[in-house]
Amino acid sequence: MAQYQLVEKHTIEHHNEYYEVRTTQDDDQPKSLFFTTNEENLEDVAAAIVADHLSGAKHWTIIPHRKDA
Repeated sequence: MAQYQLVEKHTIEHHNEYYEVRTTQDDDQPKSLFFTTNEENLEDVAAAIVADHLSGAKHWTIIPHRKDA
């Protein structure tokens, strides 16, 4: 089971590293969820998030966000 924590968009500034899973369907407005994880396989984590929170999304991408030091 993938370990992750969803993060509200207004609190992402408090995280040094976080990720975004964004839907990429052509016929839909993109939806994004932000999350943190310690897991190494981001695709498995993102797939779990899509299954749990964005059911029906067929196409999605992972966008890493890192604070620059």
